[in-house]
Amino acid sequence: MQLPYPTNLVVITGGPGAGKTTLINYLNERGYETSPEIARNVIETQQERGGTALPWQDNDAYCRLMTRGSIRAWQDGMAQDPLPVFFDSGLPDTLAHRRVAKLPEDNALIQAIETYRYRRTVFILPPWAEIYKNDNRRTQTFAEAVKTYVILYRTYLECGYDPIEIRKGPVEQRAAQILARLKL
Repeated sequence: MQLPYPTNLVVITGGPGAGKTTLINYLNERGYETSPEIARNVIETQQERGGTALPWQDNDAYCRLMTRGSIRAWQDGMAQDPLPVFFDSGLPDTLAHRRVAKLPEDNALIQAIETYRYRRTVFILPPWAEIYKNDNRRTQTFAEAVKTYVILYRTYLECGYDPIEIRKGPVEQRAAQILARLKL
């Protein structure tokens, strides 16, 4: 059973390198509450500690850490109600990651997705070759980023969300698109 959609928890999603973190940081600088990307945090923490819960080592353990981190972030966001909180990705991103990696479905993750809901409208950033860059934590090719975007879009639809694509452009314009849609 899906629970109601809270109105204050706003997800910004998209494949790797689409500008999500830049957009989240911009909104934070403008005084909005934000929740940073869990996936990057898990990777950084695992690398610092010499852990193996990484997408290229123990992807299943990595996904479990992403799920736990996303639930904690959701709980923190709900504590801000009624203020809007912008999330750099949500629980369905973990399901999409599992699908991209061809990992088996995780019943605990499915239950978490049904329990910890976000605002029904989700903002999704399309792949953008001109800004795409690899680093020591983002190792996917641009083609893989495009594939991830497609799977993310479908996953959010399947999870009961309404993805709205945000046009490419300067961060100010992207933020304005979202804020206008939310009437903020």
